[in-house]
Amino acid sequence: MQGKKEKVLTSSDKLKGFLKKLQVWKLHVENKSLQMFPLTFDIDPQRDITTQLVLNHLTALEDSMAQYFPHISVGKYDWVRNPYATSSESTADLSLEKEEHLAEIQEDRTLRLKYNELPLIRFWMYAKTEYPVIADEAIKMLLHNFSTTYMCELGFSPLTNINNKKR
Repeated sequence: MQGKKEKVLTSSDKLKGFLKKLQVWKLHVENKSLQMFPLTFDIDPQRDITTQLVLNHLTALEDSMAQYFPHISVGKYDWVRNPYATSSESTADLSLEKEEHLAEIQEDRTLRLKYNELPLIRFWMYAKTEYPVIADEAIKMLLHNFSTTYMCELGFSPLTNINNKKR
């Protein structure tokens, strides 16, 4: 979940994927299978104490994740990721003007070609010339660079090199 191209939308997808993986693991542990933990191959999963310990840990991890990462409804931003495959859920929070602009974008074949050629943020910057209202909304969402501390740490590392004894 770190990198220059990491955004709120991609980070939330990864978090949701991990939470779903925790649920799958819990189901397997309840069925006395510990195969997702390769270092436990010599432990007998039929022992109730082992599976209960793992199950308790997975539940605690799931609770911690829910506490640190509250639910983000990113489905309503699917139109930002792909304006050509929208659903009523993703456009429910848009104003009438924004929905109209999105409808125009969906029928603009030149923009569709640009969508396939350009990175997402550049696509919306290109679309801003003709559809400023909806494009501004999309750009605001995509510019949430600080979904992780990676960008802060990236700038901090050179600073620590400047402010040391070698200076």
